[in-house]
Amino acid sequence: MIIDAVYDFLCPWCLVGKRHMDLAIAQEQPEDLQLRWRQFMLYPHFDRGGHDFLEFFRSKYGETLRVPMWDRIRAVAEPIGVNFAFEKMTRGPASLDGHRLVRWAEARTPGISGALIEDISTSFYERAQVIDNDFLVALAERHGLDPVAARAHLESDADVEEPFAETDHWRAQGVTSMPHYILTFADGHREVINQTSIEVFADALRRDRAMAASAA
Repeated sequence: MIIDAVYDFLCPWCLVGKRHMDLAIAQEQPEDLQLRWRQFMLYPHFDRGGHDFLEFFRSKYGETLRVPMWDRIRAVAEPIGVNFAFEKMTRGPASLDGHRLVRWAEARTPGISGALIEDISTSFYERAQVIDNDFLVALAERHGLDPVAARAHLESDADVEEPFAETDHWRAQGVTSMPHYILTFADGHREVINQTSIEVFADALRRDRAMAASAA
């Protein structure tokens, strides 16, 4: 099976979907799985310097920040070990430079994308970390990459258009919301998962295994 995971750091449901997928993979242990992370920016217009994350929610829901969407996502997330810290977030990032770091790192260490995506997403959503260049450079170093080269890349204009171009590509394919997983099965057919759960992914992996076995 090939899974094309279209994601954005600014989508909390993407973190939930990733955790569902990771748990299903751990449960089913597929022997032949190719996972490809595909970049998407839900809010490409956001200022790269960041924005006041809570300003919108305070204007709509008041200082108490009783946000129904947060309650809904927590009901799904907490049973799988994801604990959102929405009320503690101060500065929301644009996702552009996070995507650029992942793209740069993957070119140097193939297969590293998933770990970086996990760390960026959990740092922002669970620990209310400000995702700026200092954070991204430190993250690169923790994952064995050259921090000086990482900073030089982030402070340059190299590949700055690539996440925009990839976002445009996926929008042209009909992707407008997250999460979005495109599964290519052993027999060549494709299915899209938007509403994720451990069982939805596990069922797909089991069906793919059965297809591969019957074709052998």
